[in-house]
Amino acid sequence: MSLGRAVLLWLVLGVLAPFTARALPEHTWVVAIGHNDGAPNEVSLLYAEQDARALSNVLREYGGISSRRTLLLLGEDAASVRRALQDVNAAIRARAGEGHPTALVVFYSGHADAAALHLGGTELPLEELKTLVQGSPAGVRLLVLDACRSGTVTRVKGVNAAESFDITLSNEVATEGLAIITSSGASEASQESDRLSGSFFTHHLVNALRGAADEDDDGKVTLTEAYGYTYAQTLRSSGQTVALQHPTYSWEVKGRGELVLSTPAEPRGRSGRLRLGEAALYLIMEGRQGGPVVAEASPQGQRRELSLPAGNYFVQQRKADEYREYQVALAAGSVVELAKLPFETVRYDRLVRRRGGPKPYTQHLSLLGGARGQMLVGEGITPQFQLGYGLDFEWGSIGARLRGMTIQGPGSDGLLVRRHDELGLGLTLLRFVDLKPVSVAFGLFVEGVLHRQVFDSDRLVTNRRAWGAGFGGILLVERYLGAGMSLRLEGGPVSGLFPHAVVKGGEEVDRELLTPLTWWGTGGIVWRW
Repeated sequence: MSLGRAVLLWLVLGVLAPFTARALPEHTWVVAIGHNDGAPNEVSLLYAEQDARALSNVLREYGGISSRRTLLLLGEDAASVRRALQDVNAAIRARAGEGHPTALVVFYSGHADAAALHLGGTELPLEELKTLVQGSPAGVRLLVLDACRSGTVTRVKGVNAAESFDITLSNEVATEGLAIITSSGASEASQESDRLSGSFFTHHLVNALRGAADEDDDGKVTLTEAYGYTYAQTLRSSGQTVALQHPTYSWEVKGRGELVLSTPAEPRGRSGRLRLGEAALYLIMEGRQGGPVVAEASPQGQRRELSLPAGNYFVQQRKADEYREYQVALAAGSVVELAKLPFETVRYDRLVRRRGGPKPYTQHLSLLGGARGQMLVGEGITPQFQLGYGLDFEWGSIGARLRGMTIQGPGSDGLLVRRHDELGLGLTLLRFVDLKPVSVAFGLFVEGVLHRQVFDSDRLVTNRRAWGAGFGGILLVERYLGAGMSLRLEGGPVSGLFPHAVVKGGEEVDRELLTPLTWWGTGGIVWRW
């Protein structure tokens, strides 16, 4: 989110912050409209009708809306939608005449352009829809549009509040007015997600009303909290696609009460509450891993609760360097604290190799020490160090490593004392297999090697320098320690290719190309991020 948009959103939420919080009145009507088909030239949507049903259900379950006043219109044409809204307004007018506080919530998910809703080859002008909602006799009117370019109906991204007045003991006035929220700006597309089985906007709005947006931990979700949460989460989700999506709003209200849309903390017969714990992104699936996605949420507040239907869930907590995976059984009326449940840890490097997680690759540094078998006669086993950098992808790991070693002693003739230094720079290619306690890998390496020999002798012997090569196999085992650190043991066969001087009587008489075969092994620490 840009600084300008963050400041604007902060100002909006500050202006709308509650002095008191008032729930939707008992006589609230919900009209949820969903249509997968738009104009003849538009591709059919997959989840628009499902989104309308989800929003209707969450308002009924957690907003206390009577099912008798909930109207679900799926696949209806413009004439049917228009007639339904007129009938609802007539019913509200009758109740308002009896002195009852009333409210109207209208939700639409489907195709649209800047001028009209597209309903299966028919059109309902946006201005007509806005007039039907704005002209409703309901005291509180809320219009929510999840459609492309629906932001034109809000016109401006600002607050236009009517003059407020004092609340006294003898004159308790509920919030009144019109609020409009849209899923995207005037020139933006609203997007569906196959992974979420719904649109970004509606998915996050539904979870806001389930409790994810309850920033002050009072067990209630206000319109302000719902919009702020849905805006931030829709922007985050659409940021992973080709186009950002900015929900918009228009607010024309009077009174000092903040409108409460849902009360997810109140006990529900078929629901339980899942207390998620520390701040993180949570992915909640029905049943077990790979089941339908119920929620992708970053709950606000300190308790961070979501109210969900009773059942079994797979919960994935996405932390900075790992996932924690839980299996949850949520009973009706219960409160389950995730932090008290057992979990399995899956690091991002393993997630990358499983073709999952938010990253296409992970990086790592390694610092290892060990030994190599004899390459030259008389040198014996040689200590060496190794510094490496690598990238882990789903198909394998590639890396670069710098290797160094030094040994001092007599040569093959037992006469010339020398120091032999090696500095190798190479590339590695590995394939990992992740087991429950450890990860194992196998692969190959190739390197260029600089050899240097320095002689300590009274006889006239010239110090030598030569280039060579090394290549071999790698077999390694890693054990995760925590905080991105792992213990690694690795080794395998290795062969060299380098020129070698033939010395007799302390003098070089010939040169030959050697390709000795020996072993190597190292151990140390790997840090991944």
